[in-house]
Amino acid sequence: ARAQVDGKLAQLRAFVAVAENGSVSQAAQALSVSQSAVSEAVRDLEADLGVRLFDRHARGLSVTQRGHQF
Repeated sequence: ARAQVDGKLAQLRAFVAVAENGSVSQAAQALSVSQSAVSEAVRDLEADLGVRLFDRHARGLSVTQRGHQF
C-alpha cells in the first residue's frame, strides 16, 4: 500500500512540475529525476484518470482544460 501511495505522489509531483515548467526536461531537472520517470508518471496519471492532462508540442507541453480542472 505504501508503494502505491508513493507512486501516486510521484505522479502528482510530476504533473505539477510539468505544468509549472512547461516541459518534461525542465520538470525532471526540478525534481532531480530522469525525463523518462517524469514522462512515465504523467502517462500513468493520465491513464488512471482516463483524461489527457497535457497537449504535447514540439517545444513542450501545455495544460489541457481537463488538466486545469484537475
